[in-house]
Amino acid sequence: MMNIQKTLRLVAYSGGELIVPSELGSLPPSKYTDDDFDEMKTGAYLARLQLMTSNSKQCKEGEFPANHYALVRDQDYQDLGKNVDVFVCAWRPKAMDLGDTIITSYDRKSETFKQIMEKSEQKNSNCMWGFEILAWVGSTQCFATCFYGSKTARREFPNVKARLREAATLSSKKIDNGTFTWFGQTSSDCSTPMGLPTKVSFLEEVEKFENPKEEGPELAATEDTDARAQ
Repeated sequence: MMNIQKTLRLVAYSGGELIVPSELGSLPPSKYTDDDFDEMKTGAYLARLQLMTSNSKQCKEGEFPANHYALVRDQDYQDLGKNVDVFVCAWRPKAMDLGDTIITSYDRKSETFKQIMEKSEQKNSNCMWGFEILAWVGSTQCFATCFYGSKTARREFPNVKARLREAATLSSKKIDNGTFTWFGQTSSDCSTPMGLPTKVSFLEEVEKFENPKEEGPELAATEDTDARAQ
């Protein structure tokens, strides 16, 4: 029955000319490739790197190993391991209000940025601020952002900034303040060779990254609650 239904559909779509299923492999290939699909699937939003600690939803549910980095595209979390080699392309200020309507600001002098900074001091404010880098990920050969928006991450950011236009290895370490323990991002020199992007793609991505759209609400998936840690 299944084969008959499939044949009927093929007849209908071919204007009455029967396409034999065994001949489907000889038909011309699709004009569009997986690259076209990947580029349109992600739209205007770059993938992001995120350190997944035990606070993250995915780790709590056993879907992702704790203290590994994820390359996040929409709702797809790719495990990159405990250490990730990147080329640090650029950086910018960033503030986010992760309330019902997500608001992002890249202008540290704007009232929106200042209000998010002030609000972030409140408990469970859903607000973050700090620094974001544009990185070239060596293992996946793609551009991604990485947000240093928690207190711990902001303290680490000078080490990342010092490696601007250089290779760096992103890792993590356990932090103990005497009351709580958690894992935070770290960075170090990277000596592992990696393929770099073309000059044209590098300049294009840096230009877009350093000149983002005006601040305001956005509907794209962003950092999950794990990024709001200590």
